[in-house]
Amino acid sequence: MSASNGAAPNKHHSARIMSPQVQLVLVVSAASIFFGLSPLKTLIEPHLSMHVPKPVVGWSLAAIALALLLLALAPYVRTPLRFIWNCFVKPLTKGDAPEQKDRLDSFYAGQADVYDTTRTHLLKGRETMLQLLASHLKAQPVPSSSTEMSKPKIWVDIGGGTGWNIEKMDEYLPVSYFDAIYLIDLCEPLLEVARKRFAARGWKNVHVLCQDASRFVLPEWESGQLDPRGSLTAVTLSYSLSMIPPFYQLLDRCDQVLDPQRGLMGVVDFYTSRDLGNKERAIGTASKRVSWIAKWFWECWFEMDNVHLHASRRDYLEYKMGTIKLYNARNNFLNSWLVQIPYYVFLGCSRQRDATAASKTFEVEAGNRLGQGHGGLMTPTSPFNVSPWGTPDMPSDKLLSVPADFSIGPSALEKSEVSLSGWQQTIQDVGAPLSPFHYQLRKAWRVPYLEEKIHEQFRTHIYGWTWEDPDVDVKKLGINRNDHVLAITSAGDNVLHYALAAQPERIHAVDMNPCQGHILELKLAAVQVLDYSDFWKIFGEGRHEDFERLLTMKISPFLSSHAYAYWKTHADQFSRNFYFRGYSGWALRLAQVAFFLAGVSGDVKRLCQATTIAEQERIWQKKLRPVLLNKIMLKGFLGNPAFNWHALGVPKNQMNCFLEDGTVEDFVKATLDPVPSLTTVRDDNYFFLLCLNGRYTRSSCPAYLKPEGFQALKLAKTNNAFKLHTDTILNVLRGLPDENLTKIIVMDSMDWFDPIPPSTPLPPVGSTALDVLDESPEAAYEHLKSELDFEILEMKRVLKVGGHAIWRSAAKRPWYRQRFELAGFKVEPIDIRENGQAIDRVNMYASFWRAEKLA
Repeated sequence: MSASNGAAPNKHHSARIMSPQVQLVLVVSAASIFFGLSPLKTLIEPHLSMHVPKPVVGWSLAAIALALLLLALAPYVRTPLRFIWNCFVKPLTKGDAPEQKDRLDSFYAGQADVYDTTRTHLLKGRETMLQLLASHLKAQPVPSSSTEMSKPKIWVDIGGGTGWNIEKMDEYLPVSYFDAIYLIDLCEPLLEVARKRFAARGWKNVHVLCQDASRFVLPEWESGQLDPRGSLTAVTLSYSLSMIPPFYQLLDRCDQVLDPQRGLMGVVDFYTSRDLGNKERAIGTASKRVSWIAKWFWECWFEMDNVHLHASRRDYLEYKMGTIKLYNARNNFLNSWLVQIPYYVFLGCSRQRDATAASKTFEVEAGNRLGQGHGGLMTPTSPFNVSPWGTPDMPSDKLLSVPADFSIGPSALEKSEVSLSGWQQTIQDVGAPLSPFHYQLRKAWRVPYLEEKIHEQFRTHIYGWTWEDPDVDVKKLGINRNDHVLAITSAGDNVLHYALAAQPERIHAVDMNPCQGHILELKLAAVQVLDYSDFWKIFGEGRHEDFERLLTMKISPFLSSHAYAYWKTHADQFSRNFYFRGYSGWALRLAQVAFFLAGVSGDVKRLCQATTIAEQERIWQKKLRPVLLNKIMLKGFLGNPAFNWHALGVPKNQMNCFLEDGTVEDFVKATLDPVPSLTTVRDDNYFFLLCLNGRYTRSSCPAYLKPEGFQALKLAKTNNAFKLHTDTILNVLRGLPDENLTKIIVMDSMDWFDPIPPSTPLPPVGSTALDVLDESPEAAYEHLKSELDFEILEMKRVLKVGGHAIWRSAAKRPWYRQRFELAGFKVEPIDIRENGQAIDRVNMYASFWRAEKLA
């Protein structure tokens, strides 16, 4: 391992010791001797002495062939052999030196010139860390004062070794961006490589310092030119935090010298972890846990090279600094599922960074005012419940580790040590770090949430696009600029249309599945930073060959840590076609397979290109309808509860809703038959175009994918209306003040509840559904059945007088309309699907309802 970073082949060690022509001659000669061994023996034997045994001839020739082959392969095996010798054999032949510097010099002396070459596959995540740092530095808000604008930009790379980090960063953010860059390391053999590397590049602002990382001092500090506290723009540690013994002092020092409002800290390193508590749920590290055997193995393995993977280093990092981005991954460097080294990428800031704007956004504008355990909202403020006296996560003896004070220059503190009481007071003043949502640099759309057990059920999204027709919503519901709307997130197409068509003052997008929120968040973030052509490729065509680079280099500053980690892990969803991913993607795949087997794939293309309704109806009736409405499709798939849930997101309760009105065949016919006569798929019905074509076209797509919609969403007045909640509708409603909303659009979610007998009274006004049930299974069941009633009561409280709760249903007259009437709402249908008529372009539901809150 290394107390520095390393990676990519070393450009200064690429010369061969022999020409390719000579290598080829040696290989051919070795092969000729080996495979032509018998003829050569026959040729040589007459000239040998009678005293030479015949087997010796064969062995001699084989040895010559092997020597020639090794000589030819020498340039390729020399580097790996040196790596193996210095990392695994040499440490066993010598005892550990008493000083860290001596250990490092001894360990790297024989491999410094090949260090970068040998760490290419072993040290993953360095480029991601540098890209995140570069993109977030560029996305920093404009300085608010002339003092901040004139402040020099200084980057310190701690444990930087050969300088690979700095050379690589130049590809993402020019080295000239910084006024000064300092590489800090104790290992002279590696630093010599760095000096040569920087000299070759001619960089005058890059400097190499051989210093102890926990006590590093910059020349500007010694001269008094710069106050050390808060003087650094960036600090990075690439696979060095795990190798520096006094890591508490190191991180304390980094916190002291990092700019409290604009400074950023990037870390990438190996880790092991088993215990996942409230902190992990808040900062989004559910994927952090490793098995006990992996934890034991990797800690023992790396300990041989003085690399320490104990969780205390990462825990203290996440406590000492505020988290902006956090990504856990596995290094599969041997292309084997068995050998996967856990590593993490961290981007953070000082926890003194001002987070008041984010707190106001979340608690006031988003109505996220109820904490965990008070109404059920998943609302983290700080991942740590700390006091100066320590916590189970951070014992007091470690928490109160006092760093060496700065005693350099006239601007340093006068005292040589920080008193214990002063240190405690600092902790109390600064407070524990908040969640990553609070430290996000740009656009606080996503409301903080805790990773719950239920979220493990949502490994990916259910809906890749939204089925409801939002144009009908805007027109029939009269959505306008003064509205405060709450709607289900789904894939975000509906709420984006509301924002573009009506520009309501506030839009609360709610979904229990975090992945649905990740989709909408990605759309909002991508609009802010991408060109229209890139945006169209991602969401119009569902694929982009460079998505992963765009994600980290451009989009990430506008994404929450949770959303970034998800898309970094699932970047391959855009490698071919995003719309074929997730549960809904299975429905598209089934349709394509069915059309292929039936031999009507060409007819599908013709329907998608039809210019008239008459042509569209003819293709539907003669070619496609027989395929989709045959008995195999109806009974084996569309009438199968398992397929309906996993591919279409239709639970059993919702199936029961439409089965009250007829058979599965009746429902499918009533849904699909009217659609071809409404409008052409080619020009307007983008819902069915996507299902048939697998992607949108420029003429038939959601409003946000059109150039004018894309430009409109860039405006803060439009996109700042969004607040994205990862919670149940009931919990989000609880957090909102009385009479806060004008419209609540819950799509078809109420179809999912268990029916409540009409004779069952509503819960008393003011009562609250329990968050934790320690009662009998029977009591728990009754509670779940009554949750819809609590939701209706909360709607009544939160809606203004004259406000509406709106839903669609698979049933023509859903049972729960009576519960709204019982609560005092005026309930009426907006539209009911009858007489073969469609209620909108999708026509997937049998009815559309509105409940009005009366005075």
